[in-house]
Amino acid sequence: MKNEFVTQVFSRFSYPAIKNQIFKIWRSAALSAVISLAGAAITVLVAGLTHNPIWKLAKDPAEVMQFPAYIGLLSNWGVLLWISAAAICLFSAIILKQQNGALATVRFIAISGVLSLILGVDDLYRLHDNILPKLFHARERIFYILYLLILVAYLLYFLPKILEYDYLLLGAAFFLFGISRRAFFTIPGFDQFMTTGDMLKYFGIVFWAAFFYRTASQEVSALVKQKQT
Repeated sequence: MKNEFVTQVFSRFSYPAIKNQIFKIWRSAALSAVISLAGAAITVLVAGLTHNPIWKLAKDPAEVMQFPAYIGLLSNWGVLLWISAAAICLFSAIILKQQNGALATVRFIAISGVLSLILGVDDLYRLHDNILPKLFHARERIFYILYLLILVAYLLYFLPKILEYDYLLLGAAFFLFGISRRAFFTIPGFDQFMTTGDMLKYFGIVFWAAFFYRTASQEVSALVKQKQT
């Protein structure tokens, strides 16, 4: 038994096995190399434009600023949920498209994934309330309005599709996002620096991720059952 295991392990490192694997993964490896080099190049470029040493952009913010790693804990959780929702949607859209799923469904889930990704990146780097206003020399309000128009257009276009799923979750998310901007009440103990608004926003992200998790799971599960019959 032990000899069989050793033989099997060594066979995976044989020349034919490695050659076959390279043939299968070369596209993924090439794309990974491009993304890696692009990330490094953008880091160097931004460091030059902002007159910062490259190491400050390469390291973890907590290490650079020398503050405890748990600072910004809830905000980081929110970003993780945005990106999780994006990953779930985009991966599910790829599966559905490969299996000839309904075009309307694929489009809805894919665009929802892209939107989640944009919102996550925006939340991570504070694009709409920091970087974009400075970059375009415009008021922060303009970018809030732009995001609002994008979300309204998204809802109007996909409303019939949204209503096919557990829309109450997404409705709760938008409601929480809305009241988080101008919180009409204060959660006891969370009245400093608009913390109530930050809490409500986080709750909204949780409901957003829950909706798209259930939606994507429902579509992929239905596809699997259809293939099994």
